[in-house]
Amino acid sequence: MHTHDFLEMTGIRKSFGSIPVLKNVSFTLKAGEVHALMGGNGAGKSTLMKILTGVYTKDSGTVLIDGEPVDLHDTSAAERAGIAMIFQEFSLIPTLTVAQNIWLKREPRFPGTPLINNAEMVRRSRLLLQELGVDIDPETPAGSLSVGLMQIVEIAKALSKKARILVMDEPTSSLSEAETESLFDLVRKLRASGITIVYISHRMAEILTICDRVTVMRDGETVMTESCAGLTVVQIVEAMLGAGNAASFEWHDRGDRLDTAPILTVRNLRLPTRIHDVSFDVRPGEIVGLAGLMGSGRTEIAETIFGRRAALSGEVVFDGHPVRGQTDAIDRGIALVPEDRRKMGLVLEHSVRDNILLPNLARFTRHFFVRDAEGLETVNRTIRDLSIKTDGPDKLARLLSGGNQQKIVLGKWLARGPRLLILDEPTIGVDIGAKSEIVDTVRAMADAGMAVLVISSELEELMAISDRILVLHAGRIAQEMNRRDIASEEELHHAIQGHKLQPADVLHG
Repeated sequence: MHTHDFLEMTGIRKSFGSIPVLKNVSFTLKAGEVHALMGGNGAGKSTLMKILTGVYTKDSGTVLIDGEPVDLHDTSAAERAGIAMIFQEFSLIPTLTVAQNIWLKREPRFPGTPLINNAEMVRRSRLLLQELGVDIDPETPAGSLSVGLMQIVEIAKALSKKARILVMDEPTSSLSEAETESLFDLVRKLRASGITIVYISHRMAEILTICDRVTVMRDGETVMTESCAGLTVVQIVEAMLGAGNAASFEWHDRGDRLDTAPILTVRNLRLPTRIHDVSFDVRPGEIVGLAGLMGSGRTEIAETIFGRRAALSGEVVFDGHPVRGQTDAIDRGIALVPEDRRKMGLVLEHSVRDNILLPNLARFTRHFFVRDAEGLETVNRTIRDLSIKTDGPDKLARLLSGGNQQKIVLGKWLARGPRLLILDEPTIGVDIGAKSEIVDTVRAMADAGMAVLVISSELEELMAISDRILVLHAGRIAQEMNRRDIASEEELHHAIQGHKLQPADVLHG
């Protein structure tokens, strides 16, 4: 190993106009490590990475690779230095084949001619993909691949340019569980081959699984660089939010609601897919977490309660009467905030105001006239209560950050004053600041008597927010745990994987 760091960025400053975005940032990478970069939206992570990849030029500071100063004045300079970015929004051209995408503008030619040597291009692509351990035919059109495979083609493209540093921006945000696992295997393989990876993510559990070190940024400065071994989620959250602000991720015992009658009763629910026999209750003012692996049928249960799906057998009783379809559910005060907010929850081309009011128009119309004043008051109150960061109610939803988009979806349902709120992965792709605000909002709603059912793969979130946690396994509720009896995230993780901790597991850990 080198004595010095493979990459050293020191004293990096960058302002846009009069606004300093990076104030004096230092960031180092060791060769062959996976290094997490974390921080809330606006902390400066993407600006720092855009400087590293030559998209922006720094105002001051130095960048050394292997001890030598490098000038990353544009993207091709960064490419020559061996730095590549794998973007969330993939840059592949869907109509070209995998091989054509990998070698785009760098196609191998027959010597002395302008003719592309297609066979050579396919051969090189096949070698690259084999090295990455994936079985993708280089002659497939890129557009026909799954998101997970597209990402791997992006990585192959970077490696074909001899990249030594890969920057991965939220690489798992649109991947399934299985694709995420194979991405992790690939990241480990790349690390073993000496490639250095900067891994940007909001997902705590992921960072602690895959990364060697983590750097946290806050307000344009680096506030922590630590080895991941021995770090806890709470330490990372405190670094991201500033000490004392991680409180919303600490669990509060809100007491039992056992003396109140359940508002929702699910009995012997059986669905066409995955769910064989599920029963549980939710009481007013209670927050119940539903945990289980991806694909365990959690979303299907939520959609059945909401009347969007029909059960094969069993019943869903809300406030004393069976739920008869989605309109009935909505009319009676059941709200579902879906996992895919872009598809289901939000009209990106509409303003913040329209997104909050559209589903609630009936409440603001009298004799065909929309009562604008009252509507606007609701919108402004929602923006204020959920601290949605927007220049005003007329800003287009797509111009807001993911966390603020999610708050709009939450806000439009809360404007209806629901009695049961079902949240499916409420904070996926949302930065930690917005996460804790969403957790606080949900708590306040429950304190006011609303029943809440939360589905989440983020265990620290379930641990922070739930009064009880139901563990879904093999189509049944395998375990019901009172939150105060769960000692650690690890214990919950084991329950979800489907076996309780035996003393032997601890010994052979």
